[in-house]
Amino acid sequence: MQLLWFLAASHLRARWRQTLMLMASVAVGVAILTTALSLTNGFEADLIGRILGTTPHISVTNALTGRVGDFEALQKDLAQVEGVKTSLPYVAGQGLVARGGQATGVLVRGIDPAQEANNFDWTRYVLVGDLETVAGGATPVMLGNELAKKLGAGMGDRLKLVTGNSTSQDVVVTGIYQAGLYEYDSHIAFVTLETAQKLFKLDGAVTGIALRLDDVFAAPAIARTIQDRHAYHVRTWTAQNQSLMGALAIEKRVIFLVIMFIIVVATMGIANTLAMWVLERNRELSLVRAVGATGRQIGALVVTEGMIVAGGGVAMGLLAGIALSLGLATFPISLPSDVYYIDSLPVVMQAGDFFWTAIAAIVISLLACILPARRAILLDPIEVIRRT
Repeated sequence: MQLLWFLAASHLRARWRQTLMLMASVAVGVAILTTALSLTNGFEADLIGRILGTTPHISVTNALTGRVGDFEALQKDLAQVEGVKTSLPYVAGQGLVARGGQATGVLVRGIDPAQEANNFDWTRYVLVGDLETVAGGATPVMLGNELAKKLGAGMGDRLKLVTGNSTSQDVVVTGIYQAGLYEYDSHIAFVTLETAQKLFKLDGAVTGIALRLDDVFAAPAIARTIQDRHAYHVRTWTAQNQSLMGALAIEKRVIFLVIMFIIVVATMGIANTLAMWVLERNRELSLVRAVGATGRQIGALVVTEGMIVAGGGVAMGLLAGIALSLGLATFPISLPSDVYYIDSLPVVMQAGDFFWTAIAAIVISLLACILPARRAILLDPIEVIRRT
């Protein structure tokens, strides 16, 4: 084994320029892939954060009647479930917002501002104002910025909110928020819990309880626990956004596979170099065979050289990927705010991405060494020496 390492290292040092170029080609592929995955993680984390900033982690509703009567007792009971951070009542229903001759359909969401302000992340997306009663007792409403643009409404403007229950309410815009998701910003109007209960004629009931969790990815397990204890419909944020989460997962896999081809091309360079080396050095290899080395040892020598190059390239690539990701996180690239909902490229590094990238690169490199190693194993030393 020591002899193999000695011979492999000696040959690579003799052609150190070519060795460095092969290592650099592998390193570039690994660095690009790990950086791309970190950026993908950042976009995914930012998107999930925006989704969870405006929707509950788990919604508990009554699928039969559409209302929860004694919601205070249910709210307290759900708050005791392990993993639940807060439980908050809400009212949700379809409505119509009109201003002058302009009207649009909305999802009316009634919340308790006192509870939500301390426990709901959506408050960080409020651009201006709040959901407090204005002077004169006018009913407040908070609109998404896209919804406000659609209606041509601004702070202090009066609107009419109409529901399918033949009820209507004059409201005043007291706040505007921007969650960064068009579907939310253009369709959700927040009102107080009492206002929503009157609009939908709930007689003091609510349509559901919103739960926020310590670990958002534990939502399915906690939902099953709640479902076993209560005869209510329990729906998680992952189920509500199943299509989106599936699309994000597929996108990450596609990025991994596409950029992996850069590493494949680099390892093909290693395979070609090793194959040429076997052809150029067949006389020396035959002499080594003639003095007692086995074909398996000669093949192992070829594989050892390939793995030294691949290992060095992967190590360089991982360090470069970490440096690039840290650089983009420390000095983020700005994006035009009028085009994108984020003002800079988000970066989230995950150890698993770096680990699996390294494993994939090593495995591909090992497979690339098989053909030149097989050629070295099948080398006939007597025939080569006779020809020379």
